[in-house]
Amino acid sequence: MTTMQPRELWSTMPGWGVVANLIPPEVLQARRVRAIRKLVAYALCALVLLAGLGYGYAFYRSQQAADALSAEQSRTAQLLAQQKRYADVTLLQSSVAGVRTQLSTLLDTDVDMAALTTSILKQMPAGASVSQLAVTMAPTAGRQATANMTTGTGNLDTSGRTHIGLVTVTGQAERVTDVSTLVDRLSLLPGFIDPYPTSNTTNDKGTLFTVQFSIDDRLLSHRYDTQSKTGGN
Repeated sequence: MTTMQPRELWSTMPGWGVVANLIPPEVLQARRVRAIRKLVAYALCALVLLAGLGYGYAFYRSQQAADALSAEQSRTAQLLAQQKRYADVTLLQSSVAGVRTQLSTLLDTDVDMAALTTSILKQMPAGASVSQLAVTMAPTAGRQATANMTTGTGNLDTSGRTHIGLVTVTGQAERVTDVSTLVDRLSLLPGFIDPYPTSNTTNDKGTLFTVQFSIDDRLLSHRYDTQSKTGGN
């Protein structure tokens, strides 16, 4: 069966191709309202669903945070209990650290006297001997001033190092030139500042001499320095 187009139908059967929409506007308007209401209802349902999902997720995360907080509080309580068990050890460590700091301050000017004496004796010329060796350490507050107050010692030093003491060496040498040799050798040692003879007396055994020189902070032993001091040097 063939379907005829409205134009063909009109030409063969006049009047049959006329189509008219007789639905009242009120019905069409009501249909549109119902469709809009359905869309609004769907949108509200979707919004309520999303709100429910968001609330559920927020509640879940809140529970997770509460559980984590509870676990950390429990762990903190355990650590505090353990800390109380080792309170005496912590107090002892603090006391030891305080003693070390005090010891470092007290012995800040410590010098290895054995090494200092050995260095001096190694410079003695053949046949020379030492009868007396005196080391006078300068106070911390006035080291440089003490060094400058000695007769001539420290006045020629331009190194900028801090003078920490004065050394006096008394001994016997075979010849007068041995004293000059000793002074030259001492002046080459690091930390030995401006050695010079304060007295030089000839006797039947040779020459009795006294040599003085300053020592600077390069001779500090640093044996009692704390970790903070050694890290800063």
